[in-house]
Amino acid sequence: MKNIEVRHLSKLYKNGVTALDDISFTAGSGVFGLLGHNGAGKTTLMKALTTLLEPSAGSIRVCGFDTVKQGKEVRRRIGYLPQELAMYPSLSVFDFVNYMAELKGIHDRRAVNSVLEQVELQDYAKRKIRHLSGGMKRRVGIAQALVGDPQVLVVDEPTAGLDPEERVRFRSVLSRFARDGRTVLLSTHIVEDVHQICGELAVLRKGRLFFAGTPTALMGRVEGKVRLVPLEREEQLAGLQKQAVVLSVTYEKNGISARIMDENTLFPQFAHIPATLEDAYVYCMGGKAHA
Repeated sequence: MKNIEVRHLSKLYKNGVTALDDISFTAGSGVFGLLGHNGAGKTTLMKALTTLLEPSAGSIRVCGFDTVKQGKEVRRRIGYLPQELAMYPSLSVFDFVNYMAELKGIHDRRAVNSVLEQVELQDYAKRKIRHLSGGMKRRVGIAQALVGDPQVLVVDEPTAGLDPEERVRFRSVLSRFARDGRTVLLSTHIVEDVHQICGELAVLRKGRLFFAGTPTALMGRVEGKVRLVPLEREEQLAGLQKQAVVLSVTYEKNGISARIMDENTLFPQFAHIPATLEDAYVYCMGGKAHA
């Protein structure tokens, strides 16, 4: 049994917007990445997973329990860190996490100390929330989600806006948690985070599932088809975009370099270069115009 089983999930809002359209995938132990642009349906999917939203069709099972029919059992087994978690700035780190634990029915100060240790905040337990950096606040958010030792952890854009050191620390926390049969669902638009710690991933595009599988399999879609094309003038870029999917553009002192997906071998004069997971993701999203 997989910890997360999503079967033919759809969500149609009252205003007529279809946020999710027949989504199906499973996630076992480890870190599972969820990629997609803003508006792709990631947040709707996570709200349905955490029982905050009822789907229009299909089903989700978490650790074998249906999110609609057995919501209480699901909530006992899941931890959730939304992208924006309201915190009380006048509370200390310990008091805030303890308060969130009590809302879950957990009255155990040792459990609070344990999760603070897991996120490396035990030395800041008495510090007020208002005096924390953005990265430390995000770790407090993870701590409250870990209280109760959930089997599944759902996190929404946890590393957005963090400096590189804090992002590495955060990835370590998630990877460490995902041992021993537990699952982390990591929703993000930062491809590097997925590349570093996710064994499997899903890509959502406009509410539909574009891809589900391993990062290696996704990269296989573009391997051997990525070329680096030098351009002398920016005006040439528009013409190039009509012939190939432009994955990224780098502006240099002597011109412009464009990474392209040459599906139809229109540019054989330029050598292939190794594909990256970001190349594959940008290709899935339909290409990337230069800024």
